[in-house]
Amino acid sequence: MDIPTSLEEFKLWKVDRLKEFLKKQKLKMNGRKEELVALAYAAVQMNIAEVNKADARNEKADDYASVLQVEGKTMPDPLSDLPLAWEGEIEMKKWPPCMYIDIAHYFTSIDNIELKQRLMTDYKDGKVFSYLESGWLREIFYNAISAESRLCFLKAECTPLQRINNIPWNNPWKSPHPLLFFIMFFSK
Repeated sequence: MDIPTSLEEFKLWKVDRLKEFLKKQKLKMNGRKEELVALAYAAVQMNIAEVNKADARNEKADDYASVLQVEGKTMPDPLSDLPLAWEGEIEMKKWPPCMYIDIAHYFTSIDNIELKQRLMTDYKDGKVFSYLESGWLREIFYNAISAESRLCFLKAECTPLQRINNIPWNNPWKSPHPLLFFIMFFSK
């Protein structure tokens, strides 16, 4: 399919063809025909390339794999079979200590300013406990990864947020499962 180079050529296209073209560029596909024509023309003028689905999947897989890189080693995927079983809150005594400095370090490592401010406010207000009490955050599970590892995973199931204006933070692991989140802790 030849890509038009002028606005007039795009105007000759049917809406379905415009939507198909915009979908390949990962651009919005709703609106009046005039808007779709303008968007398609702008995409060509700005050299917005088609998004290859296989490349996008590979990029996501690479992003997920990079999260599992710690201190030059690849950690096991918390969504696959780990050498040790997940243990519930009954085994909380095995969890590593979590100091205020650890929590502060986590908050300061967040790049998104709005998210950082909201999480810090929630922490100061004691909302963490209310998340557990309300059932939004369910039982927390622990996995030591291996007997020799100084790392561990904590995971919990979350109830999805209903408010549209909140920035989601329940997937810091970029987990493919939308209702789980994982945190990796260093134990001493």
